[in-house]
Amino acid sequence: MLSEFINVDLDLALYYLVDFIIAVAILSGMRYLAGTVASVSAMHEISQKDNKAFGISLAGAMVAVSIMLMGVVSGDAGYSLANEIMTVVLFGVIGILLMWVTRIVFDRVSFPGLSIHDQIMQGNTSASLIDASNMIATAIIIKGAMTWVEGSLMMSLLAVVVSFIASQVIMALATVYRVKVYEKRHQGTHLHTAIEENNVALALRFSAYRIGLAIAVSSAFTAVEYSSEAFVSVFLLWFAVALGIFMLLTVIAVFIRHAVLHRVNIGEEVGQQRNISVGVIEGSIYIVVGLLISGLIGA
Repeated sequence: MLSEFINVDLDLALYYLVDFIIAVAILSGMRYLAGTVASVSAMHEISQKDNKAFGISLAGAMVAVSIMLMGVVSGDAGYSLANEIMTVVLFGVIGILLMWVTRIVFDRVSFPGLSIHDQIMQGNTSASLIDASNMIATAIIIKGAMTWVEGSLMMSLLAVVVSFIASQVIMALATVYRVKVYEKRHQGTHLHTAIEENNVALALRFSAYRIGLAIAVSSAFTAVEYSSEAFVSVFLLWFAVALGIFMLLTVIAVFIRHAVLHRVNIGEEVGQQRNISVGVIEGSIYIVVGLLISGLIGA
């Protein structure tokens, strides 16, 4: 029988179909959600104003929601179809709300002197790239948390929210680190100013950095075994491991960067000449290291 070689429980086919329909419905509504959040007409921005920055941001949001929904639908099936529908919809809404919160945190905490939203509405490509990567990075972490937790619905939701808050602390620390590195490389200038000036090379590097960090930090969910009975201890341990992974990624990336970009003045190439090649290469190093750490921990 061919069914013996299919690694899918056909008895749950209806559950898979319902999960898929809900996921498609959520993704289909992203255009309207993006317009509502930005208080504009999404179609007007895309087709009439040709605002490519808005398009990049919306595309990033759709990719982010898809990643997050992977965590929603990949868990164990509910004990009934109604329970499955409620769980998927609830986690989907919570995930989208958390990604909306991370945009606010990014604006108000990480870059208080810069409004990413305003820059996107003005057509700033760099701001949209950073916004898209920020949502994708957040979705990667949320997806990791959703596949990590187990137990009652309320405890699972609480675990996801706590994981999100802890991860945002780490991501904020990472942003502070990048801001300090930029200021050291470019005396008298600030990272948010370069974003306002639409430095795409810098935006690509910064975006890749956040995604690579999110991939690495998410591997902490694999390293720490979840337990609802030791909720606080587990999360303190997870945060410590995630923080250690952040520092490990930074050290390894610096070593590889010096090897790959030997004798290249990165500050001048990216910050002044806006060399996209150098920006992309340096950014890719963080994603590479993040993937390596994730693969090693998950092995």
